[in-house]
Amino acid sequence: MARNPEGRRRSSRSRSGGKSSPVRIAFVIDGLVLVTAVLALAITMFLSPSARTWALESLAYGWAPVGLWLGALVFGLRYHIRFFARQWQWWVTAAAGAAIAVGVLSFFHPGFGIFADVSLGGRWGTILGGAPLSLGIAKLVIIAVLMPVVVFPRRVGPLYARAFEQVGQSARFVAEHPLLKRFRGAIAQRLKSRTKDTEQPSIPASTPVPTPEPPAVESTATAVAEDKPVQDNPPDQQEVVPEVQPDTRSEISAIDGFVSEELSLYAEPVDPSSVSNPPWLLPAADLLTAPEPVESNEEALIATARLIEDTLASYGANVTVPDASIQSGPRLNRFGLDPGWLTDDKGGSDEQQDGGVGGRSRVRVQAILARQNDLALALKTPTIRIQPTIPGESLVGLEVPSPTPRRVGLKEVVESQAFVDCAAKGGLPIAIGLDIAGEPEVLDLAGLPHLLIAGATGTGKSVCLNSIVASLLVSKSPDQLRLLMVDPKGVELTPFDGLPHLAAPTVQEFKGFTESLKGLLSLMQQRYTRLAEAGARNITGYNATAERRMPYVVLVVDELAELMLAGGREAEANLVRLAQMGRATGIHLMLATQRPTVDVVTGLLKANIATRIAFTVASQTDSRVILDVSGAEDLLGRGDMLLLENQSPQPRRVQGTFVDDGEVSRLVEFWRDPSQSRLPVLEVEPDEEEIDGEEIVDEEIDDAGTEDLEADDQVTGDGDTGDEDTNDSESE
Repeated sequence: MARNPEGRRRSSRSRSGGKSSPVRIAFVIDGLVLVTAVLALAITMFLSPSARTWALESLAYGWAPVGLWLGALVFGLRYHIRFFARQWQWWVTAAAGAAIAVGVLSFFHPGFGIFADVSLGGRWGTILGGAPLSLGIAKLVIIAVLMPVVVFPRRVGPLYARAFEQVGQSARFVAEHPLLKRFRGAIAQRLKSRTKDTEQPSIPASTPVPTPEPPAVESTATAVAEDKPVQDNPPDQQEVVPEVQPDTRSEISAIDGFVSEELSLYAEPVDPSSVSNPPWLLPAADLLTAPEPVESNEEALIATARLIEDTLASYGANVTVPDASIQSGPRLNRFGLDPGWLTDDKGGSDEQQDGGVGGRSRVRVQAILARQNDLALALKTPTIRIQPTIPGESLVGLEVPSPTPRRVGLKEVVESQAFVDCAAKGGLPIAIGLDIAGEPEVLDLAGLPHLLIAGATGTGKSVCLNSIVASLLVSKSPDQLRLLMVDPKGVELTPFDGLPHLAAPTVQEFKGFTESLKGLLSLMQQRYTRLAEAGARNITGYNATAERRMPYVVLVVDELAELMLAGGREAEANLVRLAQMGRATGIHLMLATQRPTVDVVTGLLKANIATRIAFTVASQTDSRVILDVSGAEDLLGRGDMLLLENQSPQPRRVQGTFVDDGEVSRLVEFWRDPSQSRLPVLEVEPDEEEIDGEEIVDEEIDDAGTEDLEADDQVTGDGDTGDEDTNDSESE
């Protein structure tokens, strides 16, 4: 039987009409409520002056944007609650816009009535804006900038990052422009000349003014003409010399003197008397502090292993911890986790279980990594570290802080067999510390060939630098090693002042740092000339046949960030060139910084310094800048480090050595003994003409820096290739 279309339409209309009637009733009720509320509010404001005054003093004209936002909010909550739940960010953004509008209104004061005291934005607006004008604008700008990032981080965050990057690049381009550099140099030259003209020696009132020599001749002639004797100054009265601010002239001249000294030694014939001198005496290990006794508690370690197994089993991740896999270090204990099998209700035979079929499967490593926080809670430790794979073993590494940590002394690493063997081979042994198994970690700086150390303040970066320098002093004499130290803070490397190993006084100014790099570049080029004349490929081959041995030269830089930001591209280019070509000539770099950012640890610098040490950093980003992987943000601090070598793809956990001030002072006093003095003292007076022409030379270097760098890069490739081949043959 056919259906009536008209009846279908009639029934649909009746259904829609039945649904729409309650909606219309709700609209009417809401309208009546709204009208009642508005009338009640108006009557209250009209009849109550105190309420009217409170409203005007609170927001004044700011009630307009706030009221609109409140009305829209009530309407959305009443009729579009789902839309409000999905698009809440827009409501928060609208609230920030209303707040900014109220803050802008607070800047205006009509000067009459109640608004003369509270402004058009009221007292609430004064909190957001108000006086002073600069502070109010700053607060509103902060709200306008931060609110989009908080509400729309994925959309707005990359835009902000891109904008800041563009601003930084523009500022750097402007700061490094040649015209601006010349302008700064001209201003500095004028200020220097004015300072020389205006500076006069400060003389006490009781002391007669000393007369320069030419006027003294005139006064003598006048006295003779008048038959008056000329009285000389008493011997106890001395000319008062004005105080001169410390500069880097002595540092620069000493660096130049070191370079010229080495060249003169090569040019002069060998003196038989100097060869017959007794060799240098190396300091004994007794000058260092004895290590702390090692206490091991195997029962506690085994109990911790069982606790780890029970904790993971309670979360469905069955693992076993073999007793042989437990390693105890100075501050960490590592447990090897062997993933077990997961079983369902069906089970399976032993053959099926071994093959991973028949209802059984292996526990995934990701399941163990997901329980890191649960393990930390069960072990009652603030932090743990899970290593997905222990190198050389099919185990997952779990690193747990030791309940009885101990300090690693420099003496126990220096007396190790690895350190003795490296020193006997003629390398540059540096004591890093003890690994997670308690074995000494010793590296050969000559084979690295450079080292980068980074970490936050107070994590052990400077202590590690001092311990490395101290380990070099234990194994190398001044005729085998020369040090050039740069310390902008002037407190970290000053205990080493006075060492005969120092090629120049400790550099503390940026000018001295740039001149140090230029001096090392000049020395490197001259050493390459000597290698070519002798037919040697590196410093090892040269020293094996030469009558005069080339000493190793190590540049130690603390707080690299300050120097890199001040030097810009010139400092980076010089460091990169030394890192590329300095290995064959025995020039090595040890750089330390507490700010591991991309503008300090640049890509070119990382590409040429493969060995890096990371102490505790603030974020994963900093860890990736140093090591290219995360993990340094979870370290314990106080010497706990991750060591990345050029021979290992993954960083290793190491507890760094500790050297105190007493050990350093004893080593320095040993080398400063007069009986140990066999090197000539560098006494090079600065040339006034060279000092006055420094700015002109610097401008010429800046103009020609790019061309020199491109030419050096071509030479670098050949030099590095030969050097690496030589080192490979030596290791074999």
